[in-house]
Amino acid sequence: MAAEPAVIEEVEAGVARANSHLSRVEQIKRFTVLPCDWPPAGDELTPTMKLKRRPIIEKYASQIEALYSRT
Repeated sequence: MAAEPAVIEEVEAGVARANSHLSRVEQIKRFTVLPCDWPPAGDELTPTMKLKRRPIIEKYASQIEALYSRT
């Protein structure tokens, strides 16, 4: 589902709506839709749905790096 054009378009529209309420430095510039779910109490989320930042950074390091290396 992450590669579906309709999904990407809908996410882009949501990002654009959110960005319209934010200052330029707060806006989302680039994003990627990951082809996996993040269940509560999994690697990425606590049971209370809070992000586990360190595991996310480690697990998705290549995807994060790709976002910053795009021209």
